[in-house]
Amino acid sequence: MNKVDTPTHNIPAEIAAEIKAMGKQFNEEIAGQTREIYMPLLEAIDRSGITVTSDISYGAHERNLLDVHVADGGVAGAPTVIFFHGGGFVRGHKNVAGDVLHGNVANFFVRNGMIGINATYRLAPEAKWPDGAEDVRAALAWARENIAHYGGDPDKIFLLGQSAGASHVATYVLRKQMHPNENGPGCAGAICMSGVYGISAENAAPNQIAYYGEPSDKYAEMKVLENVDHGDTPFMLSTADFDMFGFEKGAINLLAEIAEKFGIMPRYKQMRGHNHVSQVYSIGTGDNGVGPDIIDFINHTLSG
Repeated sequence: MNKVDTPTHNIPAEIAAEIKAMGKQFNEEIAGQTREIYMPLLEAIDRSGITVTSDISYGAHERNLLDVHVADGGVAGAPTVIFFHGGGFVRGHKNVAGDVLHGNVANFFVRNGMIGINATYRLAPEAKWPDGAEDVRAALAWARENIAHYGGDPDKIFLLGQSAGASHVATYVLRKQMHPNENGPGCAGAICMSGVYGISAENAAPNQIAYYGEPSDKYAEMKVLENVDHGDTPFMLSTADFDMFGFEKGAINLLAEIAEKFGIMPRYKQMRGHNHVSQVYSIGTGDNGVGPDIIDFINHTLSG
């Protein structure tokens, strides 16, 4: 498998300055501003030599769709990365602006000798906990059954989620009740970027209430934190420099819980210079502050 041979943390200075000026906060306005900053870089990505099979159904719902990105020359026994987008549980899609945004993620893995899959999932308020984690399970089941047809190895599938997508991936991987059987989640590893791992009745945001339901004692059973009972799957957590503190606190608490319960420390990376969404927008562009760290985790995991 090819390895990335580029330095990390080389976010372009002018972009770093613009993101820093937005501060340690996040809302739809900042998301839009960040997208505008990265769009020229995203549109400039070379998408030649990659075949995309779009809108494959992996479940019964109309949003249970995924795209498979594969190099035209074909691969054999390749690792696969399935990406689950963010959107605060209530919005988001596997493709934005055609396949310019989020297509960059899948194509990045293809350029590094892998297969990339972008998956979308059910959204609140129609979807309720644990529908998101169940969709992760269904997408993974589809990949395990079908990825060999695309040149992938079903035992080398990694799950990657950002924001709400990370919450769904973490819920699926770290909780045995979500697994298809007693053998575990069935993935080679998982990467969770700036997810929501804890929720309380006192400070639930409207979008969280849309997914988890009206505040109640049941939140204690739904959240990832304090409910982790699986620690065998290689796990990577990341946050961004300019994430709001709640994302950082949740990640650190999750690291501590896994370490205390299982005696292992998942990999943790703070994505320097990035905000909540720029860490995804940057992947595959000339900004190499995020992608190579994920590749390194995958390479290290597969090396045994």
